[in-house]
Amino acid sequence: MQNSLLHRHPRRRHHVVAAVVVAIAAALGVSLYGGGAVERPGPPGGGLAEQLDALRGANDLVRASRADVGREPALYPTAYGRLEAVLPTGRRTGEPVPAIRPAALANLVRTDVLDTPAWRAHYVCLSLSGSKGPKAADAAIVLEQAGVREQAESEALAYLRAPDRRDDVLTSLATRAAFLSTLTCLGRAGEVSRAALDHLAADTARADQPVPVLYAVEALRAAGVRARATRALRGADVLLEGDCAGLDPIQRAALALLRQRLPQPTRDCLRAALHDSDPQTRWLARRALTVGASDSSPALLAPVSGIRSDGLVAKSPAQLGTLTATYNAARALTARAQQEQAPGWLKKRLRQMGSDRRLDPSDRVLLAMTCHRLALACGPQAERGVEEAGAMKVPVRLTAENQRGWYGAMAARAEFGLGCRHTSVELPTDEHLRLSSRSLRTVVVLADAGCAAQAARLTEGTDLVARARQALADGDLVTASDAVQAALVSDQSIPHAFWSELPGLLKRYRDVKFPDLYAPSPGGAASADATRAAYYLLA
Repeated sequence: MQNSLLHRHPRRRHHVVAAVVVAIAAALGVSLYGGGAVERPGPPGGGLAEQLDALRGANDLVRASRADVGREPALYPTAYGRLEAVLPTGRRTGEPVPAIRPAALANLVRTDVLDTPAWRAHYVCLSLSGSKGPKAADAAIVLEQAGVREQAESEALAYLRAPDRRDDVLTSLATRAAFLSTLTCLGRAGEVSRAALDHLAADTARADQPVPVLYAVEALRAAGVRARATRALRGADVLLEGDCAGLDPIQRAALALLRQRLPQPTRDCLRAALHDSDPQTRWLARRALTVGASDSSPALLAPVSGIRSDGLVAKSPAQLGTLTATYNAARALTARAQQEQAPGWLKKRLRQMGSDRRLDPSDRVLLAMTCHRLALACGPQAERGVEEAGAMKVPVRLTAENQRGWYGAMAARAEFGLGCRHTSVELPTDEHLRLSSRSLRTVVVLADAGCAAQAARLTEGTDLVARARQALADGDLVTASDAVQAALVSDQSIPHAFWSELPGLLKRYRDVKFPDLYAPSPGGAASADATRAAYYLLA
């Protein structure tokens, strides 16, 4: 959708990448309600469904947090905001763009760690291209200062040699295109084999999505290889002549650039897209609107990039929701038995996504999980997601390298009741008496996926109730919730007094403005994950 996959995410940004298992792994596993019958006071939360409006994103999905995250600079908006700003607006070139300060960019590379080193390098190259001051050739220096150059180059070269088999076709294409472009920027493209380039060119001709195809064509051209957008251009004229609803703005812009044609319907659609909250969409729309432009062409709306004096760009103030946060909200609703009261705006959006043939493939499984949790019929894309969840392979052994994929596959199996698959899990030996937050999460998703005996074995000798009490005292609601769920699946005895005290213990985690929503730590802003955690405790 957002990471859009196109990596489109408020936050996060919007690059054209995201593997299914990573998207699912970002969402939490499913809780068990085991451990025997216990009488507990009725929990709060009567207004949960209504108060979810406070987490409503501009795209009608649930936001991860009620906090405003649109103030600090980030790599994604810096890259595309600067690219947008230097494009012509009409009869003259764009306004002068503040030069980027290499030290500020290097510091941002070190701190904006939501992306891998190679993706951060890609954004650095884009940020330094096409403007006064440091050029793309200086990207290596910035990455060296940030301490990630070697990692970035190794990651990019390795992926081009052997793409991740878990990535879908379009994710793989977009990633290879970005990494090839980055290696060209860093002067390392000569180390990519001709076989890898030919493979990328062949995949480009077979792909049907204009955005990754455009990027692949351009990356290959820069590397001296000609590629054709054969499949992506089929029916292009019909799509470009069609109404705006028929094609997402960013795909329409890419298609116009590939076709080098800008009929009036597409021109009108793309002029409206100059108001889009995503800087990548605005940049491609502005690029496309220059196709066939002349001195007499109407001037375009001035860019809205908001470049700071140090050359960086802050995250978009538009707060977008994500499927991960939406899934957590759905889990909170079901824990409170309010799934039928899910907000109308949310159900409408999920059904729209389920019927959208352009939905990013990496979103299908998590969409299906969310719709399943809310007992919604969301359409063909969600149905495909259910099928794909059943086909996901669980690694035979959990390792540090595959933990995100392992977790994603297990969470999907848990949601759809697909049963336990044999998988070897060993927790760090130094956690015997006090399980870490990550280990607790592993135990819970294991049990939820039907591997209860294995989960119980991993918690032997650990006082999980004490762990939960300590986490609550330390201001960590999510870990406390996972500790209690782990205790339930392990059949550890939970004192009645603990259940009686819970509503009081959780009071300081309630959002001041929206008391049926919960914050990860006392006094903070509500989040979807913390709200899910609270209602799992109170269920």
